Amino acid sequence: MTVHRLLVVEDDPSWQKSLGDVARAEGYDVTVVSDGEEALTTLSGDPRARPNLVVLDLLLPRMDGWELYGRMRVDHDLRTIPVLMLSAAAAQEPKLGGIVGMLQKTSSPEPVIRQFRERLRGFTAPAPGVAPAESPYTVRLAEDTSLLLQSLPPALRHAMRLHLFRAAELLRTGLPMMSTWLMALPGEPPSLLVTVEGVRAVMEINEAERTLTVTSLIIPTYLPRM
Repeated sequence: MTVHRLLVVEDDPSWQKSLGDVARAEGYDVTVVSDGEEALTTLSGDPRARPNLVVLDLLLPRMDGWELYGRMRVDHDLRTIPVLMLSAAAAQEPKLGGIVGMLQKTSSPEPVIRQFRERLRGFTAPAPGVAPAESPYTVRLAEDTSLLLQSLPPALRHAMRLHLFRAAELLRTGLPMMSTWLMALPGEPPSLLVTVEGVRAVMEINEAERTLTVTSLIIPTYLPRM
């Protein structure tokens, strides 16, 4: 089934227009919203009007792109909707469920818009199906850890959020909890240690509620802050 409905989640008016114009020229029904909360309201509305693809900027007001992605992944009705991410921080495509690509925003929009058009032309929405009964773990940040995370440079902040969600997906599959960046910590309640470029995050596991809460974030003193 070809994509017909597209939701663009982007707060910059110039990017909104560029992305929307390209998608409409390709024959798509486009809805544009400016932040994650507005996007979540739109996604939670009439199921018949839900998009076949979400184009999601990661840097958004009120609710950022990573938070919206996390909300979608744990929602039975939303987690099968593919997401194409936009970021000025990194071009690496996250190996996470539901994400079908990453476009790196640059100062000149033309190359990105060209890639976006190619992605739309080559993209086929997955056939409707039943979402897995078992959802990924919800990733939560305590208020103080959220503020610390926001103080990191954008590229490092992006990398840390990616790895937090990756840890949640690995925990769901029951894979061994030890690698160069992920380690299981003994104790009660059990927890995980995620390490990215020297930044360490401790995630407390709540099996009953299927949540991973970042309870502490340790940032080396040599790293710059925003």
